[in-house]
Amino acid sequence: MSDILSQEQIDALLSSENLGSGSGSEPEADKTAVLNRFFGSFCGQAGTVISTVLNINTLMVPEIGSTTDPSEIGGIIGSQAALLTVSLQEVEGQFGIVMKKSDVAVISDLMLMGDGTAEYNDDHKQAISELFNQVVNAFETASGKELGVKLTAGDVKVTDFKEDSLDEPLDSCEIIPVTVSVEGKIESRAALLFSGKFTDSISGMIPASLEESSDGQVGLNMSELDDLSKVTSFDSSGEFHETTLTGAPINVPRENIEMLYDIELDVSIELGRAILPIKRILDLAPGSIVELDRMAGEPVDLLVNNKVVAKGEVVVIDESFGIRIVSLVSPEERIKSLR
Repeated sequence: MSDILSQEQIDALLSSENLGSGSGSEPEADKTAVLNRFFGSFCGQAGTVISTVLNINTLMVPEIGSTTDPSEIGGIIGSQAALLTVSLQEVEGQFGIVMKKSDVAVISDLMLMGDGTAEYNDDHKQAISELFNQVVNAFETASGKELGVKLTAGDVKVTDFKEDSLDEPLDSCEIIPVTVSVEGKIESRAALLFSGKFTDSISGMIPASLEESSDGQVGLNMSELDDLSKVTSFDSSGEFHETTLTGAPINVPRENIEMLYDIELDVSIELGRAILPIKRILDLAPGSIVELDRMAGEPVDLLVNNKVVAKGEVVVIDESFGIRIVSLVSPEERIKSLR
């Protein structure tokens, strides 16, 4: 008997039930791989940023593979929760993080230089909004390398979590539980909430693996992909170390963070501001005087990337202006400046 298959035998194999069901599952497998990479990258950036801001080791780990029915979200986050809605210009549909208000209060209070025991209030909404705006900015920067496509994030919107306040019905959304750990302060869970439209949109634009990226600039092997699942954070002594998404610490040199030292940021000095009617602006001419909202001798603001980080007094160095730093702006003052 010949060992060579006939065309009829080949056709029979290609149309077999086992092979057919396997090929039909490939798109679903690709979609799952995309979501795993997206949420792993986002939560990794969240852990890194929160660790840096609070100077406390923080992990946010998505429980990949354990998608929960939307009706069971109350068992994850309880009855008092906040919804942090993340907007991505290139992606349709709803995506957000649902967190217990008690956890938001702890993180926000620590950010405002408290001890993490304050009750949840409106100031915490502002604080967590600013914090996660930093998270989405970091995620936006990392998206090209980690996901193979550049994403553009908008401001994070914080509201009370209510089913009737969602953009899409809750029963049309999917839920992935997230383990939240803030060392010594929080051991809790949150939830990633996303709609079917979001799933379809994100899976249609992000390659299932970085090797499949069409721009030819990203092509990481499995070892490098594994490295992307690690986040950098602080330990209790203030030293940097690397932590895997499973929570196991890996000691690495501080020089890894020092790689960022050469990154340039826009620094500007603001003497003051004024609000003028259009007519007054059109009437401006050489010799016109514009009165600012700052008293003579009052410290001026030093802004980094349009965020006030310090106050100082104007000095003259040789023939150039400069400022002498007199105080650093606390996170609480930064929050108040957003109102």
